Amino acid sequence: MLTMVFALMFTQAVQRHLPVAGWVWTGELARYGLVWLAFALAGYLVGRDEHITLKIVDLFLRGRALRTVWVLANLVVAAVAAGLVLDAAELVFGGSPQRTPALGVPLSWTYAVPMAGLALAGLRALLNTLLPTPPALETRPSEEAR
Repeated sequence: MLTMVFALMFTQAVQRHLPVAGWVWTGELARYGLVWLAFALAGYLVGRDEHITLKIVDLFLRGRALRTVWVLANLVVAAVAAGLVLDAAELVFGGSPQRTPALGVPLSWTYAVPMAGLALAGLRALLNTLLPTPPALETRPSEEAR
């Protein structure tokens, strides 16, 4: 997906310096591709505990307290993802007659990738609550090694 976005943006940049008519759809597809990439990676990042979080709590809490905060944070992520999936499902299955300007793709189709990515993020967050420790802490050097 990242390669596709790069190739489309490169094509769009090259077209600006050539004396030919440009393809308008390249910019539109690159923008959608970037959004799709972000939402498609959401589940992967939540599963590896590499999404945007405040890691300051990890420095001060240990054991059961850290696990409790981590489980609560994952439950919040799952709840937010579920709400966003419901809204995205309404947009996907709502049957809007609108189409994208350049490509003519039904606008409801463009919300399918964010819906799937957020559903996976919510599922991964729920599965994280079953893990004994956050994945990022498993790879962190121990206190004795410092």
